[in-house]
Amino acid sequence: MPDVVLIVTVGTALFLLLALFIAFMAFYYQKRRLEHQDEIKDLAETYQKEILKAQLEMQEQTFHSIAQEIHDNVGQILSLARLNMNSLENALQDNHRQKITTSKELVDQAIGDLRDLSKRLNSKYATQQSLTTLLKTQLDLIRKTGAVETSFDVSGQEAGLLPEKKLILFRIAQEALNNSLKHAEASCISAQLEFTPKQMVLRIMDDGGGLAVTAEGSSEPPLNGTGLQNMRFRAGLIGASFSIAGQAGSGTLVQVDLPLN
Repeated sequence: MPDVVLIVTVGTALFLLLALFIAFMAFYYQKRRLEHQDEIKDLAETYQKEILKAQLEMQEQTFHSIAQEIHDNVGQILSLARLNMNSLENALQDNHRQKITTSKELVDQAIGDLRDLSKRLNSKYATQQSLTTLLKTQLDLIRKTGAVETSFDVSGQEAGLLPEKKLILFRIAQEALNNSLKHAEASCISAQLEFTPKQMVLRIMDDGGGLAVTAEGSSEPPLNGTGLQNMRFRAGLIGASFSIAGQAGSGTLVQVDLPLN
């Protein structure tokens, strides 16, 4: 009888040890699987960030090349054309001088517009300016086209923005403004910058058509849009949150929240 009890006791102990071992292995496997999934997710996010960084570098290099070409070649050609007009002005009769004067004014305007465009495309210029100045200049250029009215409000003091973050924020704002101009059919576009010690908030708003209505009857952002993906990825690169909201027919709000600490 004692032998049977001993056998049963040992068997029970071994069974419990086996059960504990199986439970431990299952827990360990689950933990390793979750860790592996997290690693894959991190790798995917890093891969997407690296792709976007490469795209941004290529884009900035392209912008820089275009800006340099405008400044060095196109601007100089227009300046030479204006000098030729000056030499022709004195040789023409009075009834033709007005045409030369008008042509000179148009060339001067083209030179000024190209100079502004060159500055906007040049990332080095952008990093040397405050985000407030960059956005104000961008909105002024839009207003001068006469297509829409613009407004700009700033609250708080701009501080603590690294040049790289400022450049990405400016590119996000440019993308949002471009979307409003191309797709929203807005009559007014406004921008807001809000600075606090802990965060910066950028808002781009328009009074256009708003977001498209889905088959279910809800207003949702176009998740597959390249421009929207670029803005979202760019915000993620600098640790900012990105959101877009709006009702059909009631305009759209793009918002970026960037922690400053």
